[in-house]
Amino acid sequence: MLSFYFGDRFTFDVSSESLPGVTRRFTSFSAAAEEAGLSRIYAGQHFRTDHIAGKDLGGQVAESIDGSILLREEFGVNGQTAGFPF
Repeated sequence: MLSFYFGDRFTFDVSSESLPGVTRRFTSFSAAAEEAGLSRIYAGQHFRTDHIAGKDLGGQVAESIDGSILLREEFGVNGQTAGFPF
């Protein structure tokens, strides 16, 4: 969802409570997603096919949310403008 709205090129830092003092810097959302997916392969929790399928499914979920849930928030369930009772 983040890259869907902000574009992929977005620089941000991530820290972890389990690794105090360690900060990871990413220059894109896709780089962070790739590293997160690969870390699960390296840890033996998933196979590469799981990683690929997860990225594909995530893209489909983002498109579905944009085409349905967010439209209801903007226009309301019955087509009214946001802020009016449904």
